[in-house]
Amino acid sequence: MRRPLHDDPDRTTPIGLVRYAHEFLLGALAVNDKFADDSRYQRIPPIPALYLAGHSLELSLKAYLAYRGVPLKTLRREYGHELHGALRKAKELGLGDSVTLDGAEEAAVEILDDLYSTKQLEYIVTGAKVYPVWGLIETSGVKVFNAVAAVVGYGERFEGYHF
Repeated sequence: MRRPLHDDPDRTTPIGLVRYAHEFLLGALAVNDKFADDSRYQRIPPIPALYLAGHSLELSLKAYLAYRGVPLKTLRREYGHELHGALRKAKELGLGDSVTLDGAEEAAVEILDDLYSTKQLEYIVTGAKVYPVWGLIETSGVKVFNAVAAVVGYGERFEGYHF
C-alpha cells in the first residue's frame, strides 16, 4: 500500500503547515471583511470565514505538534480535524509558554471545533446550532498562528493585533 504524501515528513513540514495556516487565516479575515457590512452576518459569522479560520487553527496546531516530534501519521489518525484535542496536546508540549488564550477564546475554539470537526461548516446539517463570536475566533487564530510561526521559524506574522 502506498504511503499518503502528507505522512511523509520530507514533504509535509512544520514550516509548510504553518505557511498554509497563514494563507487560510488571511482568507478567513478577507471573507469576514467582505461580509462585514451585510447585516445578516452580524449575528452569525460567514460560514466560509469560520471554516477557513478552523482550518488555519488546525494547521497551526499540527505545525506545532509536528515541530515537537508528533509523527504526521499520529496527527492524521489521532487528531484528525479535532481542534480541541490538538490544542490540548500542544499545550502539553509547551505551547502555553508561547501563547495564552483566555477563557472566552478557548470557549470560542470549543464551539468552532464542534462545527469544524464534524464537517458542519462544509456540508449542511439542519437544526439549531451554536456559533462562536467572530472576534474571539479571530484573536485566537492570530494568537496561535503568531506563536507557532515564531516557534517553528516562519517569518510571517499578523501585525497590528494588540491583545
